Order: sequence, then C-alpha cells, then structure tokens
Amino acid sequence: MYPKLQTNRDLYLAIEDLSKQYSNCGRSLETYLLAVLNRSGEFSERESLTLAEFYELIVCGFTYKPAEFDDVWRAQYDELPHEDDGYAGWYATVVRQIVDLREMDECGTLENELRYFGVSAPRNSPWYNFDPLGYLECAMAGSFGGWEPGDDTGRQYVPGQVGVLAEDGSIQSANPEDLPNPTFEMPTVTWDHFKDFLFCGQIYE
Repeated sequence: MYPKLQTNRDLYLAIEDLSKQYSNCGRSLETYLLAVLNRSGEFSERESLTLAEFYELIVCGFTYKPAEFDDVWRAQYDELPHEDDGYAGWYATVVRQIVDLREMDECGTLENELRYFGVSAPRNSPWYNFDPLGYLECAMAGSFGGWEPGDDTGRQYVPGQVGVLAEDGSIQSANPEDLPNPTFEMPTVTWDHFKDFLFCGQIYE
C-alpha cells in the first residue's frame, strides 16, 4: 500500500521512508536502474506520470526484474539522445548512467573508499552517489526539494557553496541556506522532470 502523495514534501518523506524497507536490499545502483528501466516501458507512450505512478516506478527498482545490460549501449553512448524531450531523453539518460556505473565497476572506481567525495566515470561524467537509497534522496532533494531542516534524514546544511541545477540545466553555485524550500503540489511528473531527477541523483550532494 503506497502512501498518499500530493506534494513534493510528501514525496520526499516517502522516498526517505524507503530506507526502512530496503536498507538490506543489496542491489547495486546499476541493478536498481536496470530494474526501473525495465519497468518504464509500460509508460513510454505517456507524456507524464501521475505522482503515484512516478513513486511506483521509483519503488519497483528495489524488487522488479532488471533488464539485461546491453553491450551495444557502450558504442551508442555518445549518440544517445539524452538532451531530447520526453521518454527518449529520459531513456538515454538512464542508459548512460548504467554504462557509467558498469564501467566504473570494471575499472575499480567503485572500490574507492573516497568516491562519495566525487569521482569521474571513464567517460568523464561526474558522480557523487553510488547506492540506490542515497541516489534517490539526493535526486529528490536536488530536483523537487521537499527537505526541511530538522528532518531525520541525515541531510544538513554544509558550509560553503553548493552546486545547484539552474532552470537552464546548468550547474551553478549557491549558499545552501539561501535556497528556498517551497512545498508545492505535484499532480504530474514529466519525463523531463524525471530526467532532472536522475541527473541530481548522480551529482547532487
């Protein structure tokens, strides 16, 4: 039974609550994303998802059968239309992340104990998050917000500037305490919003 979701705050708390259910899941982030990718096909003709469907797709990554890794993706990496709108752009983005994770695993980057301070994948993509639960919390905080100081989530303000995703898609610096934390209703989530969510899962701290 999924929680009733209406706002970004509801979604943030629901995502954080997943840590109670799936802390011992054992899935790597690559396997998690392969499962989400496999499940996403059912919605590929849609322009957007309801908030309940979006949450369902996030949760299924912990239990759904993952897609098989396709070595063809390696050759397609640079040509994948990750900047496109809609499902095609979302699909390309998640496939590129899967390739990054596979190649970081192969070259030993994922064994680096300091990787959470930031590493580059072999194709030079920056990465800061490497497990499904941490990835999802950062994805949510960086894209839709919903976090509030005092939440029992481990997130807190850090000293100095942080990178934020600007409206034009660029990464800019800001004082975290100056950033607004509005609560707003989320009737739907577009694939472009979902793509931003994925990107923040990769780079947001």
